[in-house]
Amino acid sequence: MCCSVEIPEEEGDIGALRARGEVHLPVRILAPPQQRSMRKLREDFPILQQRLPGKPPVYLDNACMALRPAAVIDAITGYYREYSGCHGRAQHAFGAATTAAFDDARRTVRDFLGAADASEILFTRNTTEAINMVARGLDWRAGDVVLSSDLEHNSNLLPWQDLALRSGVEHRIVPTLPDTRFDMAAFRARLDGKVKLVSVLASSNLTGVSFPIADIVREAHRVGALVLVDAAQGVVGHDIDVGKLGVDLLAFSGHKALGPTGTGVLYARRDVQERLDGMLLGGETVTDTTYTGHTLGPAPYRYEAGLQNYAGIIGLGAALTYIQGVGQKRIAKRVLELNALATQQLGKLDRVEILGPADPAQRGGLFTFRVRGIAASDVAWLLSSGANIMTRAGKHCVHAWYNARGQDPAVRASFAFYNSPEEVDFFCWTVKDILRGYPG
Repeated sequence: MCCSVEIPEEEGDIGALRARGEVHLPVRILAPPQQRSMRKLREDFPILQQRLPGKPPVYLDNACMALRPAAVIDAITGYYREYSGCHGRAQHAFGAATTAAFDDARRTVRDFLGAADASEILFTRNTTEAINMVARGLDWRAGDVVLSSDLEHNSNLLPWQDLALRSGVEHRIVPTLPDTRFDMAAFRARLDGKVKLVSVLASSNLTGVSFPIADIVREAHRVGALVLVDAAQGVVGHDIDVGKLGVDLLAFSGHKALGPTGTGVLYARRDVQERLDGMLLGGETVTDTTYTGHTLGPAPYRYEAGLQNYAGIIGLGAALTYIQGVGQKRIAKRVLELNALATQQLGKLDRVEILGPADPAQRGGLFTFRVRGIAASDVAWLLSSGANIMTRAGKHCVHAWYNARGQDPAVRASFAFYNSPEEVDFFCWTVKDILRGYPG
């Protein structure tokens, strides 16, 4: 293992098990100290140490999938190697260790989001499932309104379209500004007493812009509407405090936050949970059953049906601990520096069009662009086949935004704190080389 181990003393359960020699698991991985340079932190990611073939990978697809540090991998494999049991179902050491580690991960998410209680943290498979839980779980009535922006990911669009078809709920779209920033005036114009829910992104997976969540919450609450935040793109480099922001519901995925695939979170404030039904019923959701009825258990378990992804959730806890150890402000500063470097080198080229605000400080870690005269898919293929530079081409699950504007697909390079300035320089040099080889 690359990191030291700390046993949490909050509940004493794991500490007691370890003291008796019943378990030797790495429950909480200490993240690298702030003093370590970004270059040294890069060494924590085993996947970046390989060569494909003969060339190191330049991974710039972080908006789709973040890479995992060794601390996360160790936490996952530690579960399978040392205590692979069930949560809350077994009276033996493996089960007790699983319960302790699983509960510890929930407390880690609670602290990471600034939630008031661990019971407000509901584990899901991803952001998509979390949003669907809200779409199918709230007490909707015909005439209710859901309001979202025109920049939302398909996962924050399709559930509301389906809800409108099934339940007579109206789905209103708030247009963003031409550079994709949030239009507060347009938002206020569409906000009225019929709006039951405002569901908006924290940061865009297309251009990287961030929405003014605190202002949106304040306006929505003024008319009695709840606010659901899609924070899939916002949790790594933004200090999201649900208490300070006042959000009612918030969703994010582990795979975009250095964590495992198949893990996600729905934060649901305790009073909002009273209005939210679970999508699934079965094991873990009840305290008792008869042949004619059942008694639902308390939150969060009533929302988490069946056997859970214990290893994944434990890995998610390790990922969030790692992020906090690196420092979210430090992460944000790093990715902005990388984006500024790419913008400086490519932003003024005649054939390169950058999507979103001109100022890289407003695009976070995303550099989404088109090259005039070359299809986006061809640019991405040339970057990959010729230089092992991994980007993403297409409509980035924001098809409606592209289609409404008649725009062609684009290439998205997305930076993480473990990327280096040298990689960005190489990316820019390669794009320029493509321009030279394929005159427009």
